[in-house]
Amino acid sequence: MDLVVGATGFVGGLAAKQLCDRGRTVRALVRGGAGRKEAEPLAGVGAAIVDGDLTDPASIARACQGIETVVCTVTAMPNAGGDALQRIDHDGVLNLIAEAERAGVRRFVYTSYSGNIRVDSPLERAKRACEARLAQSAMEHVVLRPSIFMEVWLGPHLGFDIANAKARIYGEGTAKVSYVSAVDVAAFAAAAAMRPGELRDTVQIGGPDAASQLEVVELFERTLGRRFTLEHVHMAALEAQHQSPDPLQKTFAALSIGYARGDAIPEARANAERYGVALTSLADYAGRFRP
Repeated sequence: MDLVVGATGFVGGLAAKQLCDRGRTVRALVRGGAGRKEAEPLAGVGAAIVDGDLTDPASIARACQGIETVVCTVTAMPNAGGDALQRIDHDGVLNLIAEAERAGVRRFVYTSYSGNIRVDSPLERAKRACEARLAQSAMEHVVLRPSIFMEVWLGPHLGFDIANAKARIYGEGTAKVSYVSAVDVAAFAAAAAMRPGELRDTVQIGGPDAASQLEVVELFERTLGRRFTLEHVHMAALEAQHQSPDPLQKTFAALSIGYARGDAIPEARANAERYGVALTSLADYAGRFRP
């Protein structure tokens, strides 16, 4: 049986569905249990809903009973107010790892983020601490390190407003990025849960082609037949934001700085082949918005 933690999120929900579709028995951890509206799609694809909270070790211990593989995609981002990143991404996931070990879980699949982005923040500290803890664990483990999500950074919430042909450029916009689809990250998570044999792996995940922010704008202009208006956020502004005492502001600035510096993943295609994942290209993504 597989336990999916973070199942009400986009990546976790897709991973749970893919596992169910492939005949796996899936338990989905949902804070508040089956009564929450967010649990309905999970129950609809065949997952059993269990009530649990990463800040409550006893509920995690119950959720881990009888589990062979844990798939953890949970994060407090992007609504990580107060100390949520510390409570959930750090303390909560470390609780989950410990309880999984106690319950005799064989494999733990953990979604982190690109190992090339190393700018200090509460999220960075949490993710790397959990990676290090898994490296010391007796459990088999797969650490997934996806690059920049195209659905997030090439979406309106972060200034890439396709409907109005406007694009926010972080930094100079010339560094290459291996944009990856969240759908593909979910496919990696499901594949890692199902992969036969003993498995201890750290996987850098990116899309099939690396492009700069400005090249992405050009791609969308060609695809949609429209000129985009650009808004630049200069590195100095990002670095100033990075000094914020607010955990969310500091984390968002750190990720933005990493994005501006670029994150090309040369091994992306080889890793996708290894896990049997068909990668979504930037052209595929842009094509979804063609009139």
